[in-house]
Amino acid sequence: MGVGYSFTTWTISDARFYGLGNYIRLLTQPDVNTTFYTTLVFTVVSTALKVTLGLLLALFLNKKFVLNNTLRTIFYMPCIINSVGVGIIFIALMHPTTGLINSGLRALGLHFMALSWLADPNIAIYSVAMVEVWKWTGFTMMIFLAGLQTVPAEYYEAAELDGSSPFQKFWHVTFPLIMPVFNNALILNLIGGLKIFDIVLATTGGGPGRATQVMNIFIYKSFSSGRFGEGTAGNVLLTIIVALIAIPIYLRIRKSEVDV
Repeated sequence: MGVGYSFTTWTISDARFYGLGNYIRLLTQPDVNTTFYTTLVFTVVSTALKVTLGLLLALFLNKKFVLNNTLRTIFYMPCIINSVGVGIIFIALMHPTTGLINSGLRALGLHFMALSWLADPNIAIYSVAMVEVWKWTGFTMMIFLAGLQTVPAEYYEAAELDGSSPFQKFWHVTFPLIMPVFNNALILNLIGGLKIFDIVLATTGGGPGRATQVMNIFIYKSFSSGRFGEGTAGNVLLTIIVALIAIPIYLRIRKSEVDV
């Protein structure tokens, strides 16, 4: 139905066939290239950090020690907090004059690092990406933890007998055996980054200017202006973009998976 409506001038009152008009209008918008670029920047930065930090945390918390379960809970908790609430919290934390982040930096004598995190067009998209990383790294960590607990202990015992270092055990034993989990975690975060909406809307609304206008904010503006056909066409385009990026990466990594 969405594909069908994307070829119409769908509004509140009616829907008339419009051919490729909505797609042409979207792709000829003066800021469409900036929107695509911003979305890719956000996706690459947030995905790389969430996967890397999630894996490191999982490796650390896969060991048995006193505060293991407590730390797992603490790192996982941000992902269950409402995105609007997260946005309100970080707007306060990242305020250029009264925010806790800049106040802390100034107290440490690092005045040059006290920036306008959400108001500077040059760094706003990276600041929003950091909020996304804070919220979802714990979720990625839990995915990796589940994978790490399926690796048979016999493989590590054999590696120790061969004199392998901790890094060699990770690179030659752990990582190949959790490749399916790594693939899933990467693709989930990649798709989540490409279709990000709530965190951006809650923190910057796509601003300042269009510095954090990602694809879903672009689409949201069409819907909120009553141009439902155009907004639906944007959704179809986003679906195609996600498929063209995620599917080849998934299939490529899948070839490297090892059966236990």
